[in-house]
Amino acid sequence: MVSNVKLNLGFDIDGVIADFSQPLLATIKKDYGLNLKPTDIYCFELDIVLGISRSEEEQLIIEVLKGDLPLSLGAKETLERLSCEGHNIYLLTSRYDHLRDITQSWLKEKGVPYTQLHLLDNGKKHLAHVDPLDLIVEDSLREALGWATKVKTVLIYDQPWNKTFNVKNLTKRVYNWTEIYSEIQKIKASTCQKPILTTCK
Repeated sequence: MVSNVKLNLGFDIDGVIADFSQPLLATIKKDYGLNLKPTDIYCFELDIVLGISRSEEEQLIIEVLKGDLPLSLGAKETLERLSCEGHNIYLLTSRYDHLRDITQSWLKEKGVPYTQLHLLDNGKKHLAHVDPLDLIVEDSLREALGWATKVKTVLIYDQPWNKTFNVKNLTKRVYNWTEIYSEIQKIKASTCQKPILTTCK
């Protein structure tokens, strides 16, 4: 069933659109001589994982982000499809503001379509001044739980650092971009069923 429902969709970049894990592990090996597995990054705070200072953590993250991060499998194709369907794509990242030019260049080089790009402080993305979102996809549990008070559908993109018992089901875990697209289709279908909308076909 085809419809002209237009959704506002939010996506984190690193750990969702970009494969942050493998470049991070390679950089940790180069800088610290540690041969870690993805599951060794057991929480979002790298200073805790590695036993380093916050300033050193920041420098490590910047080093990774300045590299050529690969795209997550299916990310570009799914975002292109969503863009062609007319949806608004909001990219919301906690990258440092001085990395804006690098981020925009990376998005252009990788051919990632988007409507707006927002760089916000870590833990404060849910305070972004954007139109009400129909869905957000995050890899940070702290960010996801912040969004849960504002967005009905909050998806956690599965990563070793975001395991949770999720006792109140405030978020839903997804494992790939096919599942993300499927969740968006469910939102479209439920929107089309609302009697106030007469344009769905």
